[in-house]
This record gives sequence, structure tokens and C-alpha cells, in this order.
Amino acid sequence: MFLKACLNGSRTAGEHPTVPLTPEQLAQDTIQTVAAGVQAVHLHVRAADGTQTLDPDDVARTLTTIRARCPGVPLGISTASWIEPDPARRLELVRSWTVLPDFASVNFVEPGAVELCMTLLERGIGIEPGLGSSEDARLLLRSGLASSSVRVLLEPEEQELPEALHVTSEMLRLLEAGSVTCQILLHGFERTAWPLLEEAARRGLASRIGLEDTLLLPDGRQARSNEEMVTAARRLCAPYE
Repeated sequence: MFLKACLNGSRTAGEHPTVPLTPEQLAQDTIQTVAAGVQAVHLHVRAADGTQTLDPDDVARTLTTIRARCPGVPLGISTASWIEPDPARRLELVRSWTVLPDFASVNFVEPGAVELCMTLLERGIGIEPGLGSSEDARLLLRSGLASSSVRVLLEPEEQELPEALHVTSEMLRLLEAGSVTCQILLHGFERTAWPLLEEAARRGLASRIGLEDTLLLPDGRQARSNEEMVTAARRLCAPYE
């Protein structure tokens, strides 16, 4: 089963003592989670003050540091609108990157998602369209970008599992009808993080886990690290592999 680590997201040090924020911390967590069984890593680049950023210097510093310590691991970064709310400015920043991630996630619910994906592709960066609803799935199909995607992320935000599963099934139905053949990654947030990871394993889909999506282990205890979460995920998914 393809498993990706989502190392930090919007988490702060106040939320969890080991959330990686600096390039060195992100590099160390990459080493540990790869050793624990992930095939790729997703992260939110941070500035020196800990805020999320798309600044080219911070992107370059972070990616270079991780690659020096853990070469060959596919690295993806977030382009979420809360990092840079102005779609035009976001495109400007992406075009100014001097060191490129292997892929970048793009939330299709956000303004300018299609143009952002096209800009990333023009720069030779893989795209991961992030879908949270049937409307997002339809936009992806209309855009024609699914065939150019590294993988499509199914990210239902509903916190009640039956509702999250319903949204997931609807998105999968649309993607299947649209003959989407790229890798599909299903994951949840907070209460649905572990149930949807297990659902992904059951369906033969890819998934992800890490401190971005939840701070807890499957048994409800707070996780000590991203590494511990990946180890737990591999154990949970083993019966389906």
C-alpha cells in the first residue's frame, strides 16, 4: 500500500511538542518516516518565525536541507490559499521558485486551482488535486487535469464517518465514470483520519498519515511523533496487503 507522511500542516509547537517546523526538523522526520514505511512526504514550508510560506528562499532552504539528508524521497508541498490568499500572488511565488518540489497539492475548492495546476505543470512540478466534494471532482474532470496528475487526493472534511464515506463514494463514482486512472489517495482529518486510512487500505487505495491530519494514535493516545504514527498505520493496514 502506498503511504505518504503528512508531517506538519498548520500545526504549531503549542499543539504538539514534536511537530517539525524547521528544515532540520523536517529532514529528521523525513528520515524517520521513510524508515518506518512511507514512500513520499508532504509538508508545509515554514518561514523562520514558524509561519507557513511559499517564499522561494524558504522553499529552497527546506527542500535542499531535506534532500541532503534523505536523497531520492519524493517531496511534496502545500499551496493552500491560507498560505497565500491572493491567487495572482500565489502564481507569482510559484513561478519564482528556484528549487522545485517533486509535486504540490492544490485544493480544488479554492479560487484559481486550475490555473495553479497548469502553472505547476509548466514548471515541471507534479500535481496532486485535492478534492473534498463532488463539485471538486466535477471541476477536475472538466479541467482535463486528471491525466496529468501524480495522484488525486480525496479529502472529505466531514467529521461523522458515515457522511465522510458517502462523500468519498460519490467522488470515486465520478472519477471512475470519468475514466481517471492515476493513483487515488484517500485520507481524513482528526476523527476520520484512522477510519479513512483503514478504508483506503480496504479499497486498495493510497493513503497518508501524520501530525497534519491527527495528533492521536488509533487507540486514542497522543502520538509521540510522525514516526510512531507511520508505524501504527503500517500495522493497521497490514491485514489488507
